[in-house]
Amino acid sequence: MFTGPENSLYVKDKPKYEAIRKMANGFNSNYTGSNIIQDDIFHVMENYVSRQGMAMDLFRYPFGDDDFCACAFIREGRLFLALNSAMPLAKQIFAAAHELYHLYRYFENLVPVPRQTGLFLDSATIDENSAKTEGMEANAFAGLILVPSRFLHEQMDIFHICRESTGIKDVLMLMEIFATPYRATVFRLFEENVIAEDDVRLFFRIPENDVLSQINLTGRAKRWMRTTEDEISFGSLNENMDRALRLGTVDNRRICQDKGRIMEIINSITGEADRTHFPGTDR
Repeated sequence: MFTGPENSLYVKDKPKYEAIRKMANGFNSNYTGSNIIQDDIFHVMENYVSRQGMAMDLFRYPFGDDDFCACAFIREGRLFLALNSAMPLAKQIFAAAHELYHLYRYFENLVPVPRQTGLFLDSATIDENSAKTEGMEANAFAGLILVPSRFLHEQMDIFHICRESTGIKDVLMLMEIFATPYRATVFRLFEENVIAEDDVRLFFRIPENDVLSQINLTGRAKRWMRTTEDEISFGSLNENMDRALRLGTVDNRRICQDKGRIMEIINSITGEADRTHFPGTDR
């Protein structure tokens, strides 16, 4: 996601970062309350979009592309959010919060985008966008939404995490609490002046395999490191097909063919050839 503190909006453009902080604080005040969001980010997004008068469909699928994280687009007045479920859950959560920034800018009329038709966003990945201004803004917003300043300092006090001696196990504890990826968590500590730029570089020099070894050894943040390839969701597609079948607006044979094709896709990923139900929005 990030290569160093120089790619942080906090370093690149401090006034803009503070503006994003105010935006994130306002969003949290209106839409998340006093909760640490974790994987509730998906419900938060759905609720936010609903309050803007639009329905949202969440698609989770292992796309088979390591560079693809998430994208959002609008078709016929409906928002679709697609997530790569082959990523660790923490990265899915961060990717969703990243996309939320683009949604927020759109719905608050901060950026002109056609509402009814056309692609809402290019297929955005955190890695590719991190070097770009809007990507850095979205990363900053995501970090602030998921790890609000007040909660970060509160949890540091509760778990006796000292700024003078913050180590990798402390970072893992905060990852466990906030369900954030390793580098995003390090950045939030940096943005809150808990650690310095040199500390960020030291944390980033730790090989990923060593971080994963510490996660497995301590168990901290392990639940957020799992991938969710088998938790495939096609939004409200199943519900819409059933409704079309009841109303007779689509031929029964076409519905059966479509459901059969969806089951083929699911079985090709999960290997469960005898599954008899099609997962809907609740999965």
